[in-house]
Amino acid sequence: MGEYSKRVGEVGEKIVADFLGLFGWKNMCSNNELNCIIGDHGCKTHGIDALFAYKSLLQQQTLTSVVVSAKYSGNAYDKVPSTFKAHFNDVARTVECYSRSDIKRNLVKGIKGTSKKEDIGVLFYLNNVEDPQEDNIKPKILNSRISPDITFNTIHLIDNARASFLYYALGFIKGKYKHEKPSFFCNITTLNVNSNTRHTPIMPVEYITSPIIPMSVPYQDGKKLIILCDFDFSKDALTLVFRLAKKLCADFSNHYEIYFSTYNTLKHSPIVDEVKMTAMFDNQYDECDDYEPSDVDVTLEVGTYNDSFRNDFQ
Repeated sequence: MGEYSKRVGEVGEKIVADFLGLFGWKNMCSNNELNCIIGDHGCKTHGIDALFAYKSLLQQQTLTSVVVSAKYSGNAYDKVPSTFKAHFNDVARTVECYSRSDIKRNLVKGIKGTSKKEDIGVLFYLNNVEDPQEDNIKPKILNSRISPDITFNTIHLIDNARASFLYYALGFIKGKYKHEKPSFFCNITTLNVNSNTRHTPIMPVEYITSPIIPMSVPYQDGKKLIILCDFDFSKDALTLVFRLAKKLCADFSNHYEIYFSTYNTLKHSPIVDEVKMTAMFDNQYDECDDYEPSDVDVTLEVGTYNDSFRNDFQ
């Protein structure tokens, strides 16, 4: 039993390492042991499976530290509310002690040009059983109560369902554009208004649980915007995402690719044409009856990142 548990743990670590590679998180610290400095935690040390730090492009002058916890099992999800709570508390306490640790202080000294520090946890709660009906554990933990004694900022959860999205969606784009070096797109907001960089090979930790992930690839003399959606195709979904995409990158691209978890070329391509045509009339002066649609050549490609012989053709 001990050998099997060890093997499960090793497999889990390799799986999580592959995900972190997909995110563009390189040169991480792995398998660190952290002294516990808060007596109420009831332990002497905390284990950090992976630690990654980077300068955030979403918040200016911010050093983001990501504390990763890998929880992998050979069995299906069981007693999810209580098991999740235990895993969550573990990573939350680890982040809490990391925030006051020598490891963080040394990182801060070595990474210049930041005035704000943000410590975030990422919990990989995965198992070896493929069961689409049970892979999404979020409905089972909605009412989970977190101890008010634990201090933390943000902790992202990756269950089997979310892991599948990240694996297939990011893998699809990196495979399709393996020669173009895809980037993650960071929109300019009031939090990063002075940033001159909008495209990065490092996925912001905020995207880990976002329903959409914006990316870009070089295209002709500019870039093409790619939106990965963690939901099914529908006319309403495409309309909203396409409008969002145009607002995000109207200053640098008129070429868009949008991918959903489901899409059928035969059924849905007429809807794509309709949405694209309607979107050409989008304008801030909608009240003007004389407004003419834009003559800019806009390209829109819609599909799915999940393989299907019904869609896999040129």
